[in-house]
Amino acid sequence: MDNTELHYLTYDPEAIWEQMMINYVEAGGDVLYPGDEKEMLLRAVQEDIVQVFAGVDNALRMQTLRYAVGDYLDILGEQRGCHRIAASAARATVTITSNATGQTDVLEAGTAMTADGEIFYLLTEDLTLTGYAQSVTVDVIADRTGSVGNGLLTGTQMGLAITNAGVNSIIVATDATGGNEAEDDETYRERIREYGLASVSTGPARQYEAAAKAVSSVILDARAINASAGNVAIYLILSTQTGAAALLQSVLDALSAEDVRPLTDNVSVYQATNVPYTLNVKYASDNSSATSAAIAAAVSDYQEWQDNTIGRAFNPDRLMAAIYQAGATRVIWDTGSNFDSGTVEYTEINANERCKGTITLTAISS
Repeated sequence: MDNTELHYLTYDPEAIWEQMMINYVEAGGDVLYPGDEKEMLLRAVQEDIVQVFAGVDNALRMQTLRYAVGDYLDILGEQRGCHRIAASAARATVTITSNATGQTDVLEAGTAMTADGEIFYLLTEDLTLTGYAQSVTVDVIADRTGSVGNGLLTGTQMGLAITNAGVNSIIVATDATGGNEAEDDETYRERIREYGLASVSTGPARQYEAAAKAVSSVILDARAINASAGNVAIYLILSTQTGAAALLQSVLDALSAEDVRPLTDNVSVYQATNVPYTLNVKYASDNSSATSAAIAAAVSDYQEWQDNTIGRAFNPDRLMAAIYQAGATRVIWDTGSNFDSGTVEYTEINANERCKGTITLTAISS
């Protein structure tokens, strides 16, 4: 039993055993020793009692947002009107050009095609080849869920998994978009917490932001701004630019629904404006591999913190402190370092902007 976490039932298997032995002796039994048949029987009973305690404790913990996992977390989210973002497969359109064969043929729904031999895309509906030369644009869906299916770009040439003499060429007409992984427990838990205890009806900024984030796990951050009376501007940070236009439209549709937004609100959705920075960092340390790894990790953590929140002020002091704490003995902003072409110093940014930059590390002698 992990005593570092909150438990509804506390139990000590050895304390349970000692009490069982006391009760057994008081009831007229003899003192038992390891290997005795009665001792082994009572040990089995002790294990059952411990499992009951553990099961009840776990069942109670699964009813809390802090400790629930898997399906139990889904139930908590559903009770609050906040559903887990499910995994989805990427979709695209392809243009299939057929030869004049003089014979009718049908490419059935599920017919597979690929550009690289690894990821396959399937026809969503039957396609009839008339026997004449023709070009038809049809929908396809990746054979697996996840963002891996989003890599198919317009103009890519594909081939059928099983060749068909009637098909001359297959060219991607629109990029594959919409593929994403299922939301993990920790991300979902935090979104439930932000979503609030009641079903979302937007109006307050945080409600708009929570509803926007619920559209896709690709959205790293959302910020709602009162652009003017009755006009709400939503700014987003996306983890990938693949399918960005379609995702912005999906967010707009979700936030414009009549059962979501107040009737007086007019919603617009944009990507946050990037404010660039470049940090060329020279540092001195003991040059050990452990210190170098700690400094690289500190830089990665800082960049995720700095770049993935809309409206967060540029704070290079935080990075310098993190590098020192990781083991550096000296830190210098080298030539070429700048924030938005200006000096490297703490700088506030606008509510619709996000810092987005590059950091280069160079080790120097002490």
